[in-house]
Amino acid sequence: MTRAHHYNLVFLHARRKTFPAFAEIVLAVQEIWPWGEVASVEEIESRLTGRWPANLVEAAIWKLVGDSLAAGHLLVDLEQHTLDRKLLLALLPPDTPPLEPPPLPDTLEPVPDAKPRVPVSPSSSTPVPGPTFDASTLDEKQRERFHRNLQAVEQVLAGASQTKIAKESGIDRTTLSRLVKRTRELGQIACVPHGRYRRAPQLHPAFQECIRRLYLLPTRLTMTATQEHTEMHQLATRLSASMGTTVKLPSYKQVRTEVNRLKMEPELVAMREQAKSVPRARESPLSFALSIPAPALLTQVDEHSLELYVVTPDGIAVTERVHAAVLVCVKTAAILGAVLSLGSLKEEDYMRLVRQTLEPKDRLVGLTGCEHSWPCYGKPAIIFHDRGKIFTSERARQVLVDRLGIITEQAPPYAPSTKGTVENLFRWMTQRFERRQPNTSHGINDAKRAAEAGGMTLEELERCFYQAIVDDYQQEWDELRRLRRAVLWEQAVAQSGVPQYLGSPDDLKLLLLKAVNRKTPNHGYRTSSGNRLSFQGRWYVCPGLLSRLAGREFEVYYDRRDVGVLYLFVGGEYVGEAYCPQLMGGRVSEWEARAMRKRDEAEAKASNAQGGAVRARIQNEAGQARKRRSAEIRASEQSRQWDRQREDIHPTEVLEQLASIEARKAKVAPLPRAIPDADPGPIRALPVHIIREEPLP
Repeated sequence: MTRAHHYNLVFLHARRKTFPAFAEIVLAVQEIWPWGEVASVEEIESRLTGRWPANLVEAAIWKLVGDSLAAGHLLVDLEQHTLDRKLLLALLPPDTPPLEPPPLPDTLEPVPDAKPRVPVSPSSSTPVPGPTFDASTLDEKQRERFHRNLQAVEQVLAGASQTKIAKESGIDRTTLSRLVKRTRELGQIACVPHGRYRRAPQLHPAFQECIRRLYLLPTRLTMTATQEHTEMHQLATRLSASMGTTVKLPSYKQVRTEVNRLKMEPELVAMREQAKSVPRARESPLSFALSIPAPALLTQVDEHSLELYVVTPDGIAVTERVHAAVLVCVKTAAILGAVLSLGSLKEEDYMRLVRQTLEPKDRLVGLTGCEHSWPCYGKPAIIFHDRGKIFTSERARQVLVDRLGIITEQAPPYAPSTKGTVENLFRWMTQRFERRQPNTSHGINDAKRAAEAGGMTLEELERCFYQAIVDDYQQEWDELRRLRRAVLWEQAVAQSGVPQYLGSPDDLKLLLLKAVNRKTPNHGYRTSSGNRLSFQGRWYVCPGLLSRLAGREFEVYYDRRDVGVLYLFVGGEYVGEAYCPQLMGGRVSEWEARAMRKRDEAEAKASNAQGGAVRARIQNEAGQARKRRSAEIRASEQSRQWDRQREDIHPTEVLEQLASIEARKAKVAPLPRAIPDADPGPIRALPVHIIREEPLP
């Protein structure tokens, strides 16, 4: 199967998913497109203009074409033509015998993708073997002698007499004989007067093998160490004994020449550097990206770590590095989706990326304030990824292959060149976006200081990220494709179309992260207090909905980028949303909410510790006041008891004397309240008397 046939089959496979309005539209298509009539998809679509949306009509036509091909009723040669909206097609009636494809060969043989090149036979006027030499690099005198020598050699090689040609051209016969011999070995360069050309190395093959072995050692010997190595001396001794003559060691120049020759072999360099894989050589003169016939037919996805750090809306530094995941179309190099995450990416981030790829981005462009539109969306036919866990997980396979009908292909290990389009995008992202932000840690190597210096929240960073994609990358000139990437996408879609996701929008909510109940992992969530839901330490409410779900289990899905909203499913059916009052008014990610909660817990702990000290002091003072009041009560009671016993203890004369003493006690009058003068007047400084110290005896 050729590559063109394979791409045509993938093109139709991506458009064979059914949708609710297909049964109604296909009846109308069959009425206006009789069996056997030759017409293009663009023409059939124009006949149904206004009855249904254009994307639904185009999807129904392509699905009908794909079903007809599967039944063997499509009249088109997929080996010679590329499917697009303008290609003429014809469908056979269902009752006709199916067209059987050509039988498979008995043996599988590799078929090159590139067209075989017909070797150009040398002309009769230039029968000289070997490579051609450019005579324009010589001066005029040498050029004349070169053409004279070349003409004489060509005539001799054509069958002319060597003696006659030597006499006519003025060249000595022995010289001409030597020129003919050397030209047959080296080519036209042998006819250059006083020319230099590369000769075969004179180094013994055994020394070449020894130098090769020493070059591949993990110690990475220098040229001097290689020349002076003991193996070289031992080899020279063995060769001298076997040959009966003295064999000298290779000179430093010979070793250097051989090492430089070894450096020209990529496989040896990879082995010396202990690389994980050998660099892949170019296998075809044609461009792989330009050979893809339709947009979104082949896409590449990968993740990239950015040296960027953010803060929460409250100014708390988040020390987790920002990661980005991008899905790009190989044909147009246009970005279909891009998401940011704090920390390493998870399966939910990959699902967010797929969801963004399927949906239109008009609302996202409006929220981020982009100047241009972002029309790149659709359902990819093939997603090419590496061996990352988020790309090869079971959930990713279920969502992409089983539910959406997308083909996934895995890149070979340690071969980033197979994903050249997305790797070039990450290089652009590093140079044009990452290192030009104020919150980058490049050159600082301190996450907290970089986050505080930039002062950017994740929402602000996302706004700058999408503006860089839409207004910079998409509008940039692509040198390989020779057009702007946004224009490339629009032209490719106008020519071939792009498959769309035509399912229910609520089904895309299942791509979000499913929450697991931490307390009861085997059960779903339940409401608390009848009308509230506790999730990640915060309360979520929904007037009316949570009250009806009281006593029932339900599943919770949420977007890690915005934890202010939860999506509730009961029995697999979407029922509504719940909102967090604490996070309303802005998008707060899961990482920012976690940092805010951690900071709140630390502040609450410090506040509680301070309040505990105050409460202990208050309790201590309260206990001391109670003890003081008890002592006063005891002293008063004791004084009263003594007063009651005074008549029994003292005689009458003593009591009268004590009463008279109490009556004569002078009562101290209280001082009046101090009132400051209205006009104090001049302040008089009182003299200070210095007390002289008495001398010691």
